[in-house]
Amino acid sequence: MAKTKQATREKILDEVFKLVYIHGYNGTSMSMILKECGIPKGSLYHYFKSKKEMVLAVLKERIAPKMDEFYKFEAKEGEHAIDTVIQAVLKVSQKDELILYGCPLNRINQEMSPVDTDFEVLIGIIYKQIKMKLLQVLKSSTLQQKIDKEALADFIIASVWGSLSLSPKESSKERYLKTTQHLINYLNMLK
Repeated sequence: MAKTKQATREKILDEVFKLVYIHGYNGTSMSMILKECGIPKGSLYHYFKSKKEMVLAVLKERIAPKMDEFYKFEAKEGEHAIDTVIQAVLKVSQKDELILYGCPLNRINQEMSPVDTDFEVLIGIIYKQIKMKLLQVLKSSTLQQKIDKEALADFIIASVWGSLSLSPKESSKERYLKTTQHLINYLNMLK
């Protein structure tokens, strides 16, 4: 019975992630969630008291692990740290959902952080974890110029998220690669 409960909870989180990622928090209704999950309203409320509670759980249990996995920054032997970062920037172009809908963390950040402190705090924690991983890579590098590596980490994240923030009709792999090429050129100059 516990396995079934856990499987149902996991399904709810998976479906809510997809819906909120595509439609946003405010664009995702409870009726949409119920339809996608295929469960009665009472069952849904057995697992989560509100849509907000569901989406906060999605942030913790779906988005944070995806961000953690994506920002691994696995350097190859002898590779300059800047090249490791550039490879991560380019890796984004291989993810169709990221190109089409943008960064899931940034999307919910733009929508919910200005209006809800719980979202702002949790998203801030996840962002700091991403930044610390990037900062760790940058600190392991020898850059030619004296550069504020913390500010550079913020700039890299903002550049990638900005390149991904276009509407689905305006987004494409080609456009992403074209806009991030300026970031890549800048990073290469820092070596």
